[in-house]
Amino acid sequence: MNTKVIAFATIAVGATALGGMYLLSSGNNDSDAPAATPAQPEKLASASYFDSSLPTETPEPQRDEINTQGRSAGVTQNAQSGWGGIMDRMTEFDADGDGILSEEERREMMRTMREEWMARMDLDGDGELSREERMAARQSMFEQSQRGQELMRQFDADGDGVLNEEEQAAMEAYQQQQLEEQRAQQLARYDLDGDGQLSRDERQAQREEQRGQWGNRLQDATNEFDRDGDGQLSIEESQEAFAVFQERREIDRFLSDFDYDGNGSMGAADYNAFLSDYERGSTDADVNGDGEVNSQDLTAYTDMVTRSRNRP
Repeated sequence: MNTKVIAFATIAVGATALGGMYLLSSGNNDSDAPAATPAQPEKLASASYFDSSLPTETPEPQRDEINTQGRSAGVTQNAQSGWGGIMDRMTEFDADGDGILSEEERREMMRTMREEWMARMDLDGDGELSREERMAARQSMFEQSQRGQELMRQFDADGDGVLNEEEQAAMEAYQQQQLEEQRAQQLARYDLDGDGQLSRDERQAQREEQRGQWGNRLQDATNEFDRDGDGQLSIEESQEAFAVFQERREIDRFLSDFDYDGNGSMGAADYNAFLSDYERGSTDADVNGDGEVNSQDLTAYTDMVTRSRNRP
């Protein structure tokens, strides 16, 4: 039996071990955010935690040498950043132990986490972030984000684990291109008078539409994960929703890359296409994004196929 047949069998067996084929449902495909509830203001357990003053992952770095292994120059993060880190710590601030953060508890959580963030980023301890400290903080968060790691590996042309000036310039040019494309899409959608810019009224319409979409997602999340039926998400329910949404997002990204026939599920045609790339050592088979194609990618692929067939 040749290696391709063995690999194919490995994928097929691994993919069916847990049973249950789940096809993609359009109602869940774009649910990227953690669950929240528009319920009573005195008992918030979800997205209301996340005000704009709390730093999360930064999408792009400032200019400096970047290490593609996720190690920052002088600044590190001790906990998961973004919403995942907040979800992990919600119980810590539930002072009365009722499973829901009150407004007072939520504010204490946000205050504490802001202070912790400042303590990590304020390297000279003067209580303020200088330009250099802000640059270091942005770079640190970028390096440690999933998107940052993916991009850095993508543009590390010589594979030495560090982006030199030329590689970093190429990555930043790519990011700028992506930003311009996003702006163009926004203009096409919201620039109703066609003058090439968004007026105050057009921006307001954009914000209202986005708020409406977000509100619908939050309500959908509440409907799905409100196990006790009280109309709001407790800490435990919010954490469950976040974990499920994260799993769905990872699976959807995998399907976007490896569902070659576009039928919403993994099958023989997709396995054959992947294994052809794998045998050739093509970067299209670099499932784990480490810049190499080896047996670890086959293992990762098999795991993701199984997860896709059991999508929550």
